[in-house]
Amino acid sequence: MARRIFTQTVQGQIKQKKAEKDVKDLKKEISRKASMANKRLARLERNKLTDTPAYRNWVEYGGGVKFSVKGKSYNELQAELSRVNHFIDNATSTVRGTNQVLKQMAKITGVKYTNVKDLHSLTTRFFELSSKVEQYLNSAMQGGSAIGYQKIWQVINEYVSKEKINLADSNVDVDSLIRKIGDLAESEYWKYTVDTIFDTFKSLG
Repeated sequence: MARRIFTQTVQGQIKQKKAEKDVKDLKKEISRKASMANKRLARLERNKLTDTPAYRNWVEYGGGVKFSVKGKSYNELQAELSRVNHFIDNATSTVRGTNQVLKQMAKITGVKYTNVKDLHSLTTRFFELSSKVEQYLNSAMQGGSAIGYQKIWQVINEYVSKEKINLADSNVDVDSLIRKIGDLAESEYWKYTVDTIFDTFKSLG
C-alpha cells in the first residue's frame, strides 16, 4: 500500500514537472514571437501602414492588444500562440512584405504609381474595400475564400475604372460599393466555374 502511494506520488510529481516545463517552453516560444510581432506592429505604425490586412486583422479580431504572455493560463497561452502565428505568417505584417504585396496588387489590377510612397496612398482605400467585399462574400454568400483575393482585386479595379471612381478621394463612400462589387465578383466566379466545367467535358469528348 505504502509503495503504491509512493509510486503515485512520484508519478504525480513527474507529471507536474512536465506540465511546468511545457508551460515554460510555451511561454518562451510565445515571448520570442511576441517580441518580433510587436516590433513589426511598431514599424507598420511608423510607416503609416495601418490599413494593411495584417494590421487590420490584429485590430478587428485581436482587439488591438499587443502580444504578451503576462497573466495567461495554459489555454490562454495556446490561444495567444495561435494569434501571434496568424499575424507573423501574414506577408503584410512587415513593411517589406507589405510593399511586395502592394506591388503584386498593382500588377494584377493595373494600378499606376510612381513610387512606393505613392502606391501606399493609392491602395489604402483599395485594401479597405477589398477586405469589406471579402467579408461580405464570406458572410452573405459563403464564397469569399473560393473566389480569392486576386479576383476581388481585379473586379474592384475594373469597376472603379468603368465608373470613374477615385478611391483616393475621401468623399467616396466605400461602404456603398461593397454589395455591387461583391455581386460582380461572385458572378465572375460562377462564370469562370461554369466555363471550366464545360471545357473539361469538351476535352473528354
